[in-house]
Amino acid sequence: EQNIKKLFGLKKVTRVEGYDISNISGASATGSMIVFINGRPEKSEYRKFSIKTVHGANDVEMHREVMRRRLLRIEWPMPDVLVIDGGRPQLNAILSLLQNEFPSLNLFVVALAKREEELYTKNIILPIPLRTLSSETGFFFQRVRDESHRFAKQYHHKRREMLYRNN
Repeated sequence: EQNIKKLFGLKKVTRVEGYDISNISGASATGSMIVFINGRPEKSEYRKFSIKTVHGANDVEMHREVMRRRLLRIEWPMPDVLVIDGGRPQLNAILSLLQNEFPSLNLFVVALAKREEELYTKNIILPIPLRTLSSETGFFFQRVRDESHRFAKQYHHKRREMLYRNN
């Protein structure tokens, strides 16, 4: 992803991880981590998370929980780019987590807001509309976001199904 390297001044963009949260009013909440290596999905590296510490619908705190649990897995390869589903609040939650709990990790984080199709990142005050990027770059960010959304939703439905079956 030469375009992403150039856009954000990164040394390399080999491993990109995408994150999303799925829940209905906080119930059976799940998180997903999907992985793209060299621009392609690497499904064997996808991971699912059941939200354990956040109660009620709090997307920002759920993202923080998932990211904390992921970053504690030091045996997993570290990403070059993290793509978080959401806007400025989700981005700020992950940036503060990195700063306060994982200061030695130098990870690049972007948040992609669905409604506006805009990228938020640390040192840019105004979000970057995807439509202003090359179509290839904008499409890549959408693919990562859509795949993390699909994977989180699929797991959420499976969890809800299991809960209803057991009640």
